[in-house]
Amino acid sequence: MSIKIVHRSLFTVHRIVQILFSAFLLSTVSAPPYWNGGCRPSAYGELLSAAEPPRYEINATLDIAKHRISARQKVAYTNNSDKELKELFFHIYPHRYYSKEDIRFLYRYAGYFKVNPFPEGFQSGDLKINAVSSSGKALVFSDDGKDRTLLRVRLNAPVPPGQSVEMEMDYVVDIPHSFGRFGWHKNIVSLTRWYPILSVFDDDGWHNYPFYIYHQPFFSEAAYYKVMLTVPAGQTVVSSGTLRQKDINTDGTQTFSMETGSPVRDFGMGISDDFSVYTLEDGDVHINAYYLPGDETAARDAAHNARDIMRFYAARFGGYPYPQLNLVPSYLGYGGCQSSGLVFIDTRAYTLPGFLSRYFDFLISHETGHQWFYNIIGSDEYREMFLDEGMNSFWLLQYLENKYGPRAGVLTLPGAVRWFIPNFAFRDSAIARYIYMAKNGLDGAVVGDLSGFQEPSSIFALAYGKGAAVLGMLRAEIGEDVFEKIVRRYTAEFRFKNIRVSEFIGICNEESGRDLASFFQQWLKTDNKVDFAVASVKPGRVVLENRGAITMPVKTRIVYADGGGTEDSWDGISKIKIVGTDPGRKVTRVEVDPDGSIVLDVDRTNNHWPRKFDLKPVPFYFFPYEIPLFSSRDSYNLIAGPNVGGSSAGAAASLAAPYNAVVRLSTDYDFNGKALDSRLGYELGHLFNTQTAAGFEIFDYESSKDGRDLTGGKLYVRKELWPASYGLFDLNDHVTGYLIRNQELKSAGLQGQESIQSQHYRRKDEAIIGVTGSLGRYGPYPDPQYGWKFIPTQEFAGHFLGGHETFWRTSLELDRYHLLVPRLQHVIAARVKFGWGEGSDKDLFQMGGPDGLRGYSRKTVAGAHMLLGGVEYRLPLRSDMRWRAPGRSFSLDKIQAVGFFDAGRAWYASYREADFKKDAGLGLRLHLNILGFLEKAVVRLDVAQAINEPKEEPHVWFGLSQAF
Repeated sequence: MSIKIVHRSLFTVHRIVQILFSAFLLSTVSAPPYWNGGCRPSAYGELLSAAEPPRYEINATLDIAKHRISARQKVAYTNNSDKELKELFFHIYPHRYYSKEDIRFLYRYAGYFKVNPFPEGFQSGDLKINAVSSSGKALVFSDDGKDRTLLRVRLNAPVPPGQSVEMEMDYVVDIPHSFGRFGWHKNIVSLTRWYPILSVFDDDGWHNYPFYIYHQPFFSEAAYYKVMLTVPAGQTVVSSGTLRQKDINTDGTQTFSMETGSPVRDFGMGISDDFSVYTLEDGDVHINAYYLPGDETAARDAAHNARDIMRFYAARFGGYPYPQLNLVPSYLGYGGCQSSGLVFIDTRAYTLPGFLSRYFDFLISHETGHQWFYNIIGSDEYREMFLDEGMNSFWLLQYLENKYGPRAGVLTLPGAVRWFIPNFAFRDSAIARYIYMAKNGLDGAVVGDLSGFQEPSSIFALAYGKGAAVLGMLRAEIGEDVFEKIVRRYTAEFRFKNIRVSEFIGICNEESGRDLASFFQQWLKTDNKVDFAVASVKPGRVVLENRGAITMPVKTRIVYADGGGTEDSWDGISKIKIVGTDPGRKVTRVEVDPDGSIVLDVDRTNNHWPRKFDLKPVPFYFFPYEIPLFSSRDSYNLIAGPNVGGSSAGAAASLAAPYNAVVRLSTDYDFNGKALDSRLGYELGHLFNTQTAAGFEIFDYESSKDGRDLTGGKLYVRKELWPASYGLFDLNDHVTGYLIRNQELKSAGLQGQESIQSQHYRRKDEAIIGVTGSLGRYGPYPDPQYGWKFIPTQEFAGHFLGGHETFWRTSLELDRYHLLVPRLQHVIAARVKFGWGEGSDKDLFQMGGPDGLRGYSRKTVAGAHMLLGGVEYRLPLRSDMRWRAPGRSFSLDKIQAVGFFDAGRAWYASYREADFKKDAGLGLRLHLNILGFLEKAVVRLDVAQAINEPKEEPHVWFGLSQAF
């Protein structure tokens, strides 16, 4: 038996940190015509000062076995508008209709959070209305809206302004087996907006938004609730309300009576028979951190983190109005989710390693902060999520920096590795994703319909990161004292009410005494960018330039050789400003925005003259040092140090213009091959303001072992076709064009790993021009259960650049995934690959190995043409495991068994001259959670035997990710 080890781009630390950074940004609208700055609240807003909130009374029974709720609900609604109402609208979110396109997107988007949200295949649940009545008389009702999540109730008599109506509803709720804020998994039931909840009516009419399939498409009035829930004995019920009474019934059930003393936006519940609780008292507030067995320490940390952020927010925005806050573990599938008086945290977050304790604080504090910004101070989350996500993210950053220091790192690394592992600050991470998107043509308006965001991850970059930065720039422009007055006023005036962006702008105008409409219009409503630069410095003249479309005032500073200097302010309206200087005094430094207050300036390297260079010798060079997040945005960063990897050692250096370009140089000595390998590379990002990168690499390989002296290189252009890669090993949609000499393509820069399999590269005497790519609609990552992936490649080799070989080849690969038995999570994965080339006497394809015919060795079954097929049957042996490695850096989540069959044929001139080669085998897939829930990997072990090939020994292959 022969054993082979597959080295398939084992993940490097720089990619882990990239994923960590992306996950850190995750926490969990026709545009309004109010861009003139507004003023005080409208007539409707004045009515709200004496408005009567809605009142809900719900009597429900939960059948745990059937996961069904039977409920009767009474709603008292007061018409607080100046219009007569003839009908009422309710959101019935569980009743949503999901198209096939919606389901496919949900599976794919789930890969962003490294989870399969549907353990038994897709389920959505339902909310079925049986009857609606008022004063004993039946009311006509219907489900409305394209997605069927609106309940229209026609009233028997109109409700005049200031008058009230009461109605009763009888309904049944089916709870899906799914991860998320509405569903159940194992022994936890999570319920948010599980009942008919009133739509908001104001002077714009009814806000009957669809239930968009990601983020939080919610908008509701603050209301009072009384809820009675009957559940089987032994269940713990955690809710948005305060428990007033608990009755033990004779039929083996128990009834919880809960109510809210102050208004809340919704009434959520977490239910389980496995909850324990750690309680922390802080004044009159009880912070209850519930947890599953083994997670008590994390629950204790969560309670203390929640207490700290609550104190911070209460001192600025008014006290927490409820007697308790409940933190509840849930199988969310993403970091956290807020409900009123209740925060759901993904169970995987409780397993984060110790060096991510500050990230855990960030997660707990972000969701707890939403108790103020959306729950107490309400806003339109579908059209204007800036008012809760942007505001909450801004103040969360202030809290974290107040607690850990202004440049505190996210990672709390042990001393043994702190000296060589780079760290990044909360402040930098808040805007890094935005800068990337802005430079790659993915920027957008902060305020707009939720459905208008190009892709879910753009919400985190724009509404969260950009939104928070806009508030920071506003504070810098109007002053901290004025900014504090604005926040105190609006959080007081809109307590338990809903605020609009126009009303927030009006308060800003009044308190600052300025018209800030242009500031907000540019930053919230457009995708315009700001880029101030020092264009040139000559004796007697300094030229400043505004290279962006946003105009705003900016500070400037000029420093002279004699130690003197001048500071000024430029309005930024003109594209160029010429500053006259004394020709007799030598200018040594010019700075635009020297304080760095315009944090969204997309290129800060040009804010200085002369350009700044930061030289950083490092004890151990590896790629994270090239990531802009770990370097100064204000300077060109030169990093150098020793480089060790595998059987080689040497030195490496890079010079990077953050987010723009990087030059790399390395020299390594390979002790096994007795060879010196030197490389020089360059990569330029965001060509044409798109997700396009171009670069080159040249190398020289000299071996004293076999006398081989090989030189060559590659030139490539890669275009990403999807805004974000959902995982460390995910092959993002892309297309790459390349020119290579004396080597294979492998990875095209840092943009991602290519997936060129079976092609044979001689790595000498070849000059090849080619194009490859990948297009897929599959998910969830990293174990697809649905969808397809298509990988085409075309290459030409010829007598250019000194190449001696002439040929062309085409390969087409199609992978297909199908969930065969949803309840048992049995999956069939299949692959078909076809290759054709000329000349017909060359080894253009080689099919043996872990990514082809697994029963054969590498560099076997060769030919100028090929046909390859494979099928895998994947089934779980154990799921939902909680085996954690020491330090909790990774955990074993699932063990999957695989049976597979491969068949293929490679031939030269004649198809008939070669036989089909076949193999069959068994494998294991070990699904690992890395850093809690921030990344996932699948370790692969396959044992394959060639069929009808007695001379072939069994082959054992180890690797990462699926075979296809």
